[in-house]
Amino acid sequence: MKMSIRLYHNCLSLKGFIILLALCIFTISGELAAQKKPKQKSLGIEAEIGISMTYDDNILKYSEKYLNRFMNHEDEGRFHIETYDDFIVSPSISLSRSFKFFGKKSTILNADFKPSFYTLNDINNWSVLNFGVRQNFAGKASFKLFYSYIPHYYIRHFRDDDWVVVHGYTPIAFQPYVFSKDTYGFWIQNTFFKNSRVMFTFNFQKYFHNEHYTEYDSDNTLYRIKLYQPLHKKLRLELMYQFVHSDAKGYDGEGESKFLSDDADATYDEDGLSVGLVWTLPKIKKYTHNIQGECVVYRRCYTTEDYVEIDPLHAGRVDENFRFYFTYNIRLSKALSLAAFYKWYYRESGSGSEINDWFISDEKDYRQNQAGLEISYGFGF
Repeated sequence: MKMSIRLYHNCLSLKGFIILLALCIFTISGELAAQKKPKQKSLGIEAEIGISMTYDDNILKYSEKYLNRFMNHEDEGRFHIETYDDFIVSPSISLSRSFKFFGKKSTILNADFKPSFYTLNDINNWSVLNFGVRQNFAGKASFKLFYSYIPHYYIRHFRDDDWVVVHGYTPIAFQPYVFSKDTYGFWIQNTFFKNSRVMFTFNFQKYFHNEHYTEYDSDNTLYRIKLYQPLHKKLRLELMYQFVHSDAKGYDGEGESKFLSDDADATYDEDGLSVGLVWTLPKIKKYTHNIQGECVVYRRCYTTEDYVEIDPLHAGRVDENFRFYFTYNIRLSKALSLAAFYKWYYRESGSGSEINDWFISDEKDYRQNQAGLEISYGFGF
């Protein structure tokens, strides 16, 4: 497992190097284009470094059933964590560079990297790399292409059904469920009626799972529309709707197909709605600050046509996901800002089939709370 993690990290380092190389090339090209002008004192790169510290009371999103089993030391081979809660430290770095390729309208290139380190359970460590190019247009319209990469994300250990056939219900039958993820997408936004901003986002996500769970490999498409509407000089309303379609592979053997296999089919459709408010508070001396609150509801319907006997975890399954986010932001100086946040997650799962409704609920219902602080510092060079 450690070797696998090192390979993922090496892959991330290579992609990170490519991104930084591209940034350098654009930087150099910008300097060459301006070589006839007086030399500038800086490279024109804007940077931001930050660190967040989070307490998470249910790091693997376990239901009460598995929290109790963990505490009672049951299911040998299932649990590869020291505690079900943890303290997470996430440093981050963001770089951006503006160019003038199209007249006076800015083109902005950015690259971001953020790893997350778990204090007691390093099996959960993960990281994400983002890269994007944004183009501003006339008025307040803009367009952005982006790519993000997660090289290694651990969910938890599950029983691999194929290994159960060979080894029976022994500890070795529990194998890690891990994926990597590529996301390609764009968003476009414009302002209407002077202050109503609308953003449309599309992205395509590819999930690749480790060798034990390749039936869960999937292609996901996401469509999102979001409205930013000022209600007052100090108060803004944010409304969002999104739809996700996930097309899972549904088989893991040679010569099989989704419709001719006994493997899980996790194909689903999901609708999401959110309502948020951003309230700019009166200044404290010279400090500006605000609070943000958002309520989100996702309804995911699994669409497998397999019978309950073949795929009890997905046949007829419906997940209702509820989330609440609260953040307090304060800018301590032009470069330094601080945020305190709280996040609440709740999932209620079930099925229209009475045969497996209780089973799915017992497996997948969970509650999770996260709270923490984040500090960031911006500068140019």
